[in-house]
Amino acid sequence: MQELFRILKERSEENKASMLVTVVDGSGSIPRKAGAYMIVGDEGRIYGTIGGGNMEYQAILKGQSLVQEKHNHLQEYILTPNKVADLGMICGGNAKVLFYYIGTDEASAQFVAQACEVAKARKDCWLMLPLAEGQAKIVDHIESKKHHLIMEENGQNYYAEHFFYDGKVYIFGGGHLAQELVPLLSHLDFICIVADDREEFTKPELFPGAEEIRLIDFGKLEETFTIYPEDYIVVVTRGHLCDTDAERFGLKTPAGYIGVVGSRKKTKFVTDKLLAEGFTEEQLARVTAPIGIEIGSETPAEIAISIAAQLIEVRSKKR
Repeated sequence: MQELFRILKERSEENKASMLVTVVDGSGSIPRKAGAYMIVGDEGRIYGTIGGGNMEYQAILKGQSLVQEKHNHLQEYILTPNKVADLGMICGGNAKVLFYYIGTDEASAQFVAQACEVAKARKDCWLMLPLAEGQAKIVDHIESKKHHLIMEENGQNYYAEHFFYDGKVYIFGGGHLAQELVPLLSHLDFICIVADDREEFTKPELFPGAEEIRLIDFGKLEETFTIYPEDYIVVVTRGHLCDTDAERFGLKTPAGYIGVVGSRKKTKFVTDKLLAEGFTEEQLARVTAPIGIEIGSETPAEIAISIAAQLIEVRSKKR
């Protein structure tokens, strides 16, 4: 969501109108559930996906048309074969897709700027998109146990979605594994900060998609970073001494996830050292080591996929 609104803000500043295309409801088997987004402009799909296939293709064409007409639209797609007005797909479900126009006017710019500020402030909120003509808005709280709902307010029907702040991924170590991991995580909408104490491993071209790259002293991490409960710490340094510094730092923070790559021997070395320093077994249980989902990975690229899969799982459970 943060990247989505960053792109919308960038397009607004460039005086480019957009359609925010959102799956707001569905039944049966559909490519993606409520809360799937994509941005469509005159030039076609800009960012995101609502599931691919013919439904997305038709939605892109519809979005390109609506961005010229400058108004909102709610469209139902029937994903079953051999029925009138269907898409010729065999998923077997129906999906309602909202097309919300975000123009170059002041009201649209204010809405997008507000959404970006909410993300910057690390706040959860509710995104409310009108199902007919009207202005989208951000609200702090809605009394609901659901994450997605269609609701009425002051005679207007809205699609409301709980907008979660997902945190940032702090990657300690800029070697081959980090270089494979960062572009993958960035593509998955994780915000990545890379840190290493070697200048040659902090070059921007090594980490496409990273929000920030820092040259640091592993012994002074507490002076360098502020970690929040929503954040992830991924330790992939070059050796056990740097691992120890990074893991020690992580355990002193409220980070929601701490993962460390390494062999059993290296993991034991770090664990024994931290226990000797006074950390408890309960504290060390916060650490996932080895990091990643077991898929038989060996190469840096394969290990990066296993780590990304685990972070997706952690993020999904948070939501």
